[in-house]
Amino acid sequence: MTVTHQPGTAEAQIAEGRLPTTRPAPPADLLAKDRYLSREFLLAELTRMWSRVWQIACMDADIPNVGDYHEYRIGRESVLVVRVAEDQVKAYHNACQHRGRPLKQGSGSAGQLRCPYHGWTWRLDGSLAAVPERQEFCPFADRDVALSEVRVDRWEQFIFVNLDPHAGPLADYLGDLPRRLAPYRLSRQYRWWSRSTVVPVNWKIALDAFQEDYHARYIHPETVSFADYTQNPIELIGDHSMLAARFGMPDRLLEQAPDMEETLDAMQWTFDAFGEDTALITALRQMDLPDGTPLREVLVPLIKAGMAQAGIDVTGLSDTQLVDDYEWFIFPNIQIHTLSFGSWMFRMRPNGLDPESMIFDMWYLHRVPEDVEPPPHAQNVHVEPGGSCGAVMDQDFDNIVVQQQGLHSTGFRGFRLSAMEARIVHMNETLDRYLAG
Repeated sequence: MTVTHQPGTAEAQIAEGRLPTTRPAPPADLLAKDRYLSREFLLAELTRMWSRVWQIACMDADIPNVGDYHEYRIGRESVLVVRVAEDQVKAYHNACQHRGRPLKQGSGSAGQLRCPYHGWTWRLDGSLAAVPERQEFCPFADRDVALSEVRVDRWEQFIFVNLDPHAGPLADYLGDLPRRLAPYRLSRQYRWWSRSTVVPVNWKIALDAFQEDYHARYIHPETVSFADYTQNPIELIGDHSMLAARFGMPDRLLEQAPDMEETLDAMQWTFDAFGEDTALITALRQMDLPDGTPLREVLVPLIKAGMAQAGIDVTGLSDTQLVDDYEWFIFPNIQIHTLSFGSWMFRMRPNGLDPESMIFDMWYLHRVPEDVEPPPHAQNVHVEPGGSCGAVMDQDFDNIVVQQQGLHSTGFRGFRLSAMEARIVHMNETLDRYLAG
């Protein structure tokens, strides 16, 4: 599977306030379904890919104070991220050096890291503090049982870890993404909503659904009156990628243009589904816009005025970035939807060693003015499997659970992907490179 890309073309068009419409060519070969079913394939992913990539473990807000810790799990591995000092974070393999028990589970705060099993204790910096009845052991040096460190780094307010001690810097791994995302001011956003749930699908099945908008007019039919899913721009950025969904115009495949009331009702339903403020829709209703009004042209000045009134500087964003949903993918498992008012973030990862179970994390963030202290970040809430995560997310989850079951059909030979699904192709090519290396 080969995809092509001309660097810089898309970015130049975005800078001019336009969206590129060129996309990589579709692959000729099928993508094997065993990649989504096989335990052996998952073990290969964990051993050769997850063990070597930078991945978001948590946010600064999850460990704001000295002594705060957060457990991040990926496959068989448990990593403990700890705030050692106000300006220093460390990460450790979450295993007691006595008999291997995890030191901490979940999130919390502690002055020291004490194993609940036999009381072995470490300082926050990972050095040994105490071993009960140490004289009963053969002599050993403190440094020999210091906690095993994991590479840790930070971008914006996100704390990344890497299980490979020889991995290159995070900045190199992210490539051009930090520069491209800088205008959205991710560091000036606070997490107002946070949910996690377990979904009985392969982690890539969930990821794939967020790598394309081809499905949207069928799984999210409420949105076609105000979102155009035809010829979505796609840009491949190193190992990462971006897709943009045009808002403020109906889908071009609609046989009949929706009226304004239908469009605003659909926007209201969608904003409500994500728990977002609907003041923008209220303002549009008050304008009494006639049917056929180009909504995009109305939205741009309305959003600019609203952001200015809120004291939020959006001068770094083009008109398309103000209105449209830019969907940024950070390999292997992060999707960031950047919007004028904030962002929606999704993190997908395997759930233990089960190839047909994954953990799906959802973080919704809002922009705050530069001179305003961000409100407290929301604590994460675990949603029981099958519970509601909001109407739009429920549509996706209901669909992919049924899709995963369909993969077992002997009549399904493999995934036939289109140019619209180029990001899925690109992600799997990148994954294959790790598996081969």
